[in-house]
Amino acid sequence: MRIDFSFYIPKMKDKISVLQETVGTGEAKYKNGMSYEDAKKKLLGLLDDNNQTILKSKDGEEARLSRTSIGKLISNDAVRKSMNNGFTREQHYAAASDISDLFENSIKVWEHPDEHGNSDVVAMHRFAAPLFGDNAAYITVKEATEHGKRIYTVELIETGKLEGMLEEAKLNFTNLPASSLPIHKYSK
Repeated sequence: MRIDFSFYIPKMKDKISVLQETVGTGEAKYKNGMSYEDAKKKLLGLLDDNNQTILKSKDGEEARLSRTSIGKLISNDAVRKSMNNGFTREQHYAAASDISDLFENSIKVWEHPDEHGNSDVVAMHRFAAPLFGDNAAYITVKEATEHGKRIYTVELIETGKLEGMLEEAKLNFTNLPASSLPIHKYSK
């Protein structure tokens, strides 16, 4: 069975338009970036006595930030994704260290099942937050059956590329059986 996702694309474009209207703030914060050590120190400072904190997105979604999240946010794999998009390692660290503000200013743009079919993963949620110029922070939240939603990673990306990624995701998920698709929350 094929699912018609054509109604998602206009809604994703609407969300991206809202994002683009707020882009342009904080350029100085990210322009020069920050060191790995400073980013890690700032991130660890966000954690409470239980080594975690709960963050809330602009559209009300909650996700937990933990030591594991911090490791993922500043990992070489996460940095490499931002660098492949034309950003520096230091810019990635600056954005990662600001994950609390970025997530609080983000909007959910997409959610999908785990690509690897992991039964412990309910869904992967994708959020976008404005950065300087025509750039965005693309935030991934992993929802697990046991631990709920957890900040997983961040990637710096041009807003135009983000829209292209979402269109491609829509095309890829039209070939999945209906039973493998999550309940989408874009009917608002």
